[in-house]
Amino acid sequence: MKLFRMDSLQNHICICRKCQLDSSNSVFTAKGKKTEFVLKNNNKTVVDKFIVDDCLLVGYNRDEKCDYLFRLKNEKVAYLIECKGSDILKAVSQLNSTLEILKIGLIDYLVKAKIISTKVYSPDIRDRKYLNLKRKLNGNLETKNILLEINI
Repeated sequence: MKLFRMDSLQNHICICRKCQLDSSNSVFTAKGKKTEFVLKNNNKTVVDKFIVDDCLLVGYNRDEKCDYLFRLKNEKVAYLIECKGSDILKAVSQLNSTLEILKIGLIDYLVKAKIISTKVYSPDIRDRKYLNLKRKLNGNLETKNILLEINI
């Protein structure tokens, strides 16, 4: 397995043509088949949007990677996003795996993970894996149905 270097986020060369680096767009989106995450950038903050699975970490052996990473450089906040059907525990595994790969590159950032799913089953959000990830992120794990909008 390749090691993630500290400068990998800084020197990312987009191969998918969908990543947006150093952008202050007013709206950023992350879409799944039936789900969507919307980041409303009211303060025109500089944001990096990475397509994680198909671009940023495309060469990594691990199968489980989340869909998107939004990095707010000045605020030192990063959002890991997984758009999912109804398998919340699979999403937890993907977020956890991505967090392990990127942890050195995000060491100075407050990491917030978001799962946007078509259905949330209560037993899944009480599962040990879900609760462990939530604890690891100091409570910064949120699960929402269909659409999640955040204002920054």
